[in-house]
Amino acid sequence: MPLNLLISNNPKTIEAVKNKESCDVALSLESALIRVKQKKYDVIINDGFNVSGIFDNAVNVKDYLKNTTNDKKIKVFRQEIISVWSVKGGVGRTTTVKRLMEMFDKNIKILVIDFNFQDGGSDLSFLLDLPVIPHIGMYLKERTKESFFKNLIEYSPNISILQAPPGLSFIKDMTPEDVENIIRFARTAFDVIIFDLPNKVDEIVNTVLENSTKKIIVSSGLVSEARRIKELDEDFLVVINSPNRQWKLYYKDFNCITIKELEKILER
Repeated sequence: MPLNLLISNNPKTIEAVKNKESCDVALSLESALIRVKQKKYDVIINDGFNVSGIFDNAVNVKDYLKNTTNDKKIKVFRQEIISVWSVKGGVGRTTTVKRLMEMFDKNIKILVIDFNFQDGGSDLSFLLDLPVIPHIGMYLKERTKESFFKNLIEYSPNISILQAPPGLSFIKDMTPEDVENIIRFARTAFDVIIFDLPNKVDEIVNTVLENSTKKIIVSSGLVSEARRIKELDEDFLVVINSPNRQWKLYYKDFNCITIKELEKILER
């Protein structure tokens, strides 16, 4: 029998969950942290507490009750922050971002954040045919949670976009702290956060990489790219976006897959 932990201080919720299946109860997040040190729980059932980044096996109480009512096995989805980067341009990074965001189940809420800033608009905005506004520069005028959500574009029912601005002047004052806040706001509403990063290294890119649960480098399989990737300290999954099979000679030391295999390593 599975051993579950419910984090709730609502008597009605506790009663409803226990009527479905026996479980331990923690009345606060602090109490839950103590309990998980003492026991190994199969599922953490969360009733309104902020458990982002704390428990990998947490599920919302509404989803838990719905799934148990339908006699379905509960599927726990670990929140992902995926950064997509490259060591040179023109390797299909933005196309990979588009394919990536479309790989997930339609019940997974996805946010794509475009940090590929350039004058004239970003490749992702053109690829997805996005309107000029809203964009991240509009969020930076206020830097509030309300402004963050107000300036997202709903691309599809489960996919939203925080797009790059049409010019670099809109993000000239952007800081690593802004990046941290954007991630913090996004984590309250989305299951998967995907960053489209430019092929450069700066404090903005480094902040994203430090906060990522999966780091992907898109490569065309050239020797010059392999040499640059080898110099990196980060642990990347290298995705080869090339029909040339000779890349295997130069990338044998990397954690490497083809673009067609990318879906297999993602949690659905």
